[in-house]
Amino acid sequence: MILALGLLVAGLAVVLWRPCRWAQGRAPRSAVALLLAATAGVWIGSLGMVVGLASGELGGTLAACGVLWRRLLGGQLGWWQTAALALWAVALPARGVWSLAVGGVRSRRLLRKLAAAGMAPLQPAPAASGTFVVSGLSTTAVTLGVLRPLILVDGRFWRTATPLQRQVVVAHEEGHRRGRHVLVDGAARALTAGLAPLPAAGRAYQWVRRQLEALADDAAVRRHDRHTVGLELGRIALADHPRAGLGASGAALWRVQRLLAPPSPQPRGPALLLPAASVLAVGAAIVLADTARALGPVATARLCPV
Repeated sequence: MILALGLLVAGLAVVLWRPCRWAQGRAPRSAVALLLAATAGVWIGSLGMVVGLASGELGGTLAACGVLWRRLLGGQLGWWQTAALALWAVALPARGVWSLAVGGVRSRRLLRKLAAAGMAPLQPAPAASGTFVVSGLSTTAVTLGVLRPLILVDGRFWRTATPLQRQVVVAHEEGHRRGRHVLVDGAARALTAGLAPLPAAGRAYQWVRRQLEALADDAAVRRHDRHTVGLELGRIALADHPRAGLGASGAALWRVQRLLAPPSPQPRGPALLLPAASVLAVGAAIVLADTARALGPVATARLCPV
């Protein structure tokens, strides 16, 4: 339980403080790993503490195999212990699953609606297969789908944008698709949905999305240069195109500044993000394994000597 408390405090510190803010998008992959590890740490650490309190194992690790089930079936748990366990082990995770389900339903409905209205495959674009031009998208472009992601580009943007702007936007969305960012976004949404009463959880989710946008911008930079991508993104944001995509997480200005800002000395912050995420991940794995021992099957003399 001591380790669970430490994991909970460390996870909350990262979620509240968000040290990746000072990295200025220089290590977006490490920032995503840190934020996901921190939110998972909050979940697992709080669950470990609740299990520890309910099982009566307040010091060290939860050494008894299935002790919680034995006390629950034996009627040795108070109502508040049972309620807390049900909240952390069932209700809050269910909120995360519900959030994922709602997001999936909305995506499928949008795809069906757009398919009915007409989705024109992008031609000629051998490298962008699975990319379609649609009308009334209300955003410049978006990537939808989990197993076979599709890239949807707004028809009005496609008609009025320059060839270079089209290439930048498609390359950006290709970065989302190849990086499976829909899966990462879903994991972040599920982890933060149950922590929604904590305002910092919502901000952490928005920062995950912002870092995913930075990763997709970096994919576009590999085809073009930073100045070109940043300049064209700024022009798209200022033009009369649907701008919701560029404004994801309020990141339009941040993204342009990140790409166009002059080089500066590399701070130590970005280099510390990945080690911090690794420490949180290891701690979460230990606490989760220890908690699973207390939540394991009902102990028997054969499985777990009492």
